Amino acid sequence: MASEFQSPEPSLEAAPKIAAAQDAAERATYTLRYEEDALGIDKRIEFEAASPAYALEIAGAEAEGRRALLLENGRPICALVKAAAGDAPLWIIASRR
Repeated sequence: MASEFQSPEPSLEAAPKIAAAQDAAERATYTLRYEEDALGIDKRIEFEAASPAYALEIAGAEAEGRRALLLENGRPICALVKAAAGDAPLWIIASRR
């Protein structure tokens, strides 16, 4: 008598843990690195997100004209500067050089 192997269904209690683990695997660590300038001090802001687009929300709190280097898991992605403030700020995104 042969029996078929069936993988067990995850329990309802395990589902949130599985979803959280999958979400964490899809997220990366980003760093906004600011150098000291006339507009502010030298600082680094690290955060986890599913996309580098979230960096614009974080950088939005900085002064107009402040330049930052954006890194993903320690690798430079680009440089950015907020060119105009307000409800719909204008961003200038440049190569990472």
